Amino acid sequence: MKKTNRTNIACVTHLNRQQIDFLDKITKDYRFKYGHRLARSQILSELVTLLMHLGIDVNRLDLEHKELWQGLLSSLEDNREEK
Repeated sequence: MKKTNRTNIACVTHLNRQQIDFLDKITKDYRFKYGHRLARSQILSELVTLLMHLGIDVNRLDLEHKELWQGLLSSLEDNREEK
C-alpha cells in the first residue's frame, strides 16, 4: 500500500466486536498475502479515501428510513446499474 505524506489527526472510533473481527481478518489476510502489517486505522483511512474518491454525497442519499451504510450501499448499487 502506498504511503503518502499527510498530516494525520487522531480519531477515536467505537466499533462492535463483529466489526473489529472483520478488520482483524483483513489485517491477517493482508499480512499473509503481502508480508507486512496493515493497521486497523489504515483500513478505516483507506475506506474514507475510497468514499471520497467515489464522490459520495450524503445529501443525495435517502436516509429517512435507512442507516448510513444502507444508503451508501443503495447508492453504489444504483451507480453500478447505470453503467
